[in-house]
Amino acid sequence: KTSDVIANLTLGDKVKLLNSDNSTWWLINDGINQGYVFSQFLKLDPYSGWEKKNYISGETPECENIVPQYDNKINNYLKINVGSHTDVVIKLMKKKADGDICIRIIYIRKNETYYLRNIPEGNYYLKIAYGSDWRQKIVDQNCYGKFMKNALYKIGEESLDYNIIHKYDRVQIPSFELSLDLIVTNESKSNFNSNEISEIEFNK
Repeated sequence: KTSDVIANLTLGDKVKLLNSDNSTWWLINDGINQGYVFSQFLKLDPYSGWEKKNYISGETPECENIVPQYDNKINNYLKINVGSHTDVVIKLMKKKADGDICIRIIYIRKNETYYLRNIPEGNYYLKIAYGSDWRQKIVDQNCYGKFMKNALYKIGEESLDYNIIHKYDRVQIPSFELSLDLIVTNESKSNFNSNEISEIEFNK
């Protein structure tokens, strides 16, 4: 406290932490000056290292490590209607005996509808992220995505059976339509039956 003041900071200024070995006074750089600041005045930036993305509906978040699967011979779809409260990121998960896999991941903006088409035969379920301000980061050499505001992660209870039905001389190609919305209040509500999961579980 008796040292000379070499610069002033105001609330909201961003600085780079250089050393925090001293629990009371931390060494920082504000882009021009380097000096010590009382540690209680500093707060970790929750967005540090997270890249902000502005996807349009139907785009695949670019850092997701999946190989999208299609069957262009099957004219089916999953129609997803998103309500007015949050954006969503959808993972279409295929059930497999040797471990479930994600075959598609898409971003859908609020108040928009998107069709997932040409889905290979099989049984599926959804992992859903609700929120706003989608960001991505490499964590332990793996791509990690999350909403920074009003985030909620769910796993669908319904099984989506996309197996073609051969009945007598007729062929039925299943398609589905879902409405997803989240009312941001003290109690969350969605008209799609689902269970809450963790952010880590969504990113698996």
